[in-house]
Order: sequence, then structure tokens, then C-alpha cells
Amino acid sequence: MSKTPWRFKLAFAVRVATVPPLMVGGLLLLLFLFRKDHFGSPVNMIVSACLLAVLPLLAYPVSMMVPAIRKKGREGQRSLAMYFSAVGYLAVFVFGLIARVGDGLMHIYAGYLFSVVIILITNKLLHIRVSGHACAVTGPLVYTAYYLGWWGIAVGAVLWGIILWASLTTKRHTVKEFLLGTLTCLLSFGIALAIFY
Repeated sequence: MSKTPWRFKLAFAVRVATVPPLMVGGLLLLLFLFRKDHFGSPVNMIVSACLLAVLPLLAYPVSMMVPAIRKKGREGQRSLAMYFSAVGYLAVFVFGLIARVGDGLMHIYAGYLFSVVIILITNKLLHIRVSGHACAVTGPLVYTAYYLGWWGIAVGAVLWGIILWASLTTKRHTVKEFLLGTLTCLLSFGIALAIFY
């Protein structure tokens, strides 16, 4: 039995470490540490973390506990993660409207909501495979650069390249799928920015 190549193991570890909920959790933590004015109150931070990060993250253990989803393998897990994300992103957007959070938070909420709507439409209705991982990874990088300084572009570009490599190495996505995911994020970011700023 042949051993798994170290490159594949490293690429798989990169993919796991950069799952969308962890990436958005990192974004929220950075903003809370350096731009607390975004949140207004600790409650907004807690709600944001629960609905943008924790709820979508629950899709992974749930997919292992439900036999029908587990049988579908990675595709079943991927679909469930998209649905969990959609519920969380919609809920946090509604929360933002009701709680009247600041424009900065609404920009983030709307960007994530628009991105998951576009991905659901392209993947489920149009049957065009778009990388949700690429979209969710690009989001924190773009928002970090926008709100914390342009230094984030250099760091983000390196991280984006590493994650692209990992996705190709593990054969989870093609270059086209990854680029479509990235463009989806940028489009959603732009639309949200136009609405809330």
C-alpha cells in the first residue's frame, strides 16, 4: 500500500485550516481587536461569530452524523455546508437590520449573504460549479485589506495562492472553479459596498 504523498497531506491540512467558518471567524477577531467601532457592542460580536462562523461550522460534524449525507461523501458535506451558511448569513443580515448595526457590519453581513445566494444559484440551479471555499477565503482577505489597511493585500495574495495550490493538489477544485469563487466574492463585496456606503 503506497503512502500518501507529503504534498497531498500538506495541501489537505491547508484546506482544513482554511475552511470558510474559520476564515470568517479570523476576520471577525481581527476587526474586534483593531476596529471595535465596527461592532458597537460585544453582543454584536457574539451574534456575528455565532451566525457567520459557528453555525456554518456545525455542518461538518452534522454531515458525519446523518447517514444519508455521510453516504454522499464530500459532495453531501459541501451541500450541507452551503445550506448552513445560507441560514446563518440570512439570519445575521436580518439581525443587523433589526439591531441597526453600523454600516461596516452591514457591509460584511450583506457581502456574505449575497455571495452565498450567488453560489447557490450557480451551483444548484445553473449547475455551474463555483468554489465556495475560494469565495469564503477571498472574503476575509478583501475585508481585511479594506478595513485594516492595504498591507492586507500582500498577505492576502500569498495566502490566496497557497489555498489555490492546496485546492488543485487535493483535486477539490479546478482553476476555473476557484477563480469563479473569487469573482463571486469580489462581486458581492462591491454590491454590498455600493448599498451600505
